[in-house]
Amino acid sequence: GEVWTTYSYIQIGGMAVLLYGTAIYNAPNDGSLLLEGQWWAFGIDLRDEYDAIRKEKEEAEADAKWEGKRQEFKRTRSSFMESPRISIHTQALRGIGAQHN
Repeated sequence: GEVWTTYSYIQIGGMAVLLYGTAIYNAPNDGSLLLEGQWWAFGIDLRDEYDAIRKEKEEAEADAKWEGKRQEFKRTRSSFMESPRISIHTQALRGIGAQHN
């Protein structure tokens, strides 16, 4: 190692700042420190912002889930292709009538 000098303590302080910044960078995601007014958050309270971010994330997940179900329904539940009211001639033209081996 190196000999400790006066500047070694400044380097340790800088390393602490880097680690602290990294710990709060991705908040409110898992593994990050939340700034909710604690002593180590220096009184900064971002609860409202975290709640808004969580709500947006939940809404986006619900929208994606709904869109997936909608697309699945769209692909598998076509009443146009399965309707009994389509004439035999139209079914034959579309290849959806009785299958002959």
